[in-house]
Amino acid sequence: MKLIGMLDSPFVRRVAISAKLLDLPFEHEPLSVFRHFDRFRTVNPVVKAPTLVTDDGATLLDSSLIVDYLDHRVAPERRL
Repeated sequence: MKLIGMLDSPFVRRVAISAKLLDLPFEHEPLSVFRHFDRFRTVNPVVKAPTLVTDDGATLLDSSLIVDYLDHRVAPERRL
């Protein structure tokens, strides 16, 4: 999985912390929606952070939806 966005965003941080707490490996790509607009748009046409690219290539937006996705990748007793 690849988490895209700057960690100074509370929403990107929320996803990163959740993935760490769930012990899910991920790669972080620190793209800014402001400084790297065109590059960010190639990954996510909505240009919204955080963006999570899953291992199967799906693109997820919105921190709440991403955390829910991460939460359901672990056993029920490990969920947040």
